Amino acid sequence: MKKSLFFLLIMIFTVQIFSQKFLIPIENSYITSSFGEYRDTGNKPHFHTGIDFSSFARVGYPVKSADDGYVYKIWLNNKIYGNTIFIYHPNYDIISVYAHLSAFNNIVDNIANSTRNEFGDTFTEIIFPENEIMVSRGEVIGFSGKSGEATVPNVHFEIRKIIKSGNKNTEIIKDAIEFVDYTELREKKLMALKIRSGKNTIELKENELVEIPFYTIPKLEVNILQFLGKNTRIIPKSISLKINDELIYKIEFDQIRQDEMYSPGLVFGHGSTIFNYWIKLYSSSNITPIKVNRWNEILFDLGNKALAELILEDMWGNIKTYKLILKKES
Repeated sequence: MKKSLFFLLIMIFTVQIFSQKFLIPIENSYITSSFGEYRDTGNKPHFHTGIDFSSFARVGYPVKSADDGYVYKIWLNNKIYGNTIFIYHPNYDIISVYAHLSAFNNIVDNIANSTRNEFGDTFTEIIFPENEIMVSRGEVIGFSGKSGEATVPNVHFEIRKIIKSGNKNTEIIKDAIEFVDYTELREKKLMALKIRSGKNTIELKENELVEIPFYTIPKLEVNILQFLGKNTRIIPKSISLKINDELIYKIEFDQIRQDEMYSPGLVFGHGSTIFNYWIKLYSSSNITPIKVNRWNEILFDLGNKALAELILEDMWGNIKTYKLILKKES
């Protein structure tokens, strides 16, 4: 009985620990970019591996720690992230990341300034001893800016998990929206605008069956987005393709390995930009966002005509479906 009670208490404690959401880094802010978007800024094309929070176009707005922890490391002058602080949270064994800062706070800023005086504007990484600089939930750890690739002041926020296997560490970057206490109040609108098949580009329409021609293999690319309110464009959380009611291909932007960050071409098609997303619905490579790829299983059974569904889903569970007919051309 005592043993059962002990495990019950452990389970209750675990649920309590992981059910508490992190604070967003800027109080009363809203997201301006989502996880997984294409970026052609910085030093080379890459996935956007965090979510951006508005600092209301202000440099120097206070940035707060998502939860209790300690300063793990800082980056100075990174070409993409700019000035960045990493906070390790022992209760969760994860790291929160805050990028594009104009300055850090207190002793960390003193160390950063001393380092800049010695090394100038070169990229520098400073790793701190465990538990040396402690921070509390909601404590100011830095100030918003537009360092790195940022074009307007904001805070780029990430959640990272280090997986250790023998002597190898694998860093997983997760969709931070799943960890924070955030409610999106703006109107949400999922959209698929066009689909490419070979040399053909076809406009997609809601509530209308659209015929998509293909030769041999349906190498499809779809132009998608989601509006939040009137002005903010983000990428849908997942994109799925069903053929004859079977799930054939699925991309989900829930996490990505750090070493995959510079491989957006495996997911995004020609013409993708920071505001325009063309998603490939095929691939011969493996990468974390590709969850399902069953083209090899059905190619010989596809036939000359097949019913298909393109399904978009956002991070709040909203779904938009487009009906297609895949028609093989001779």
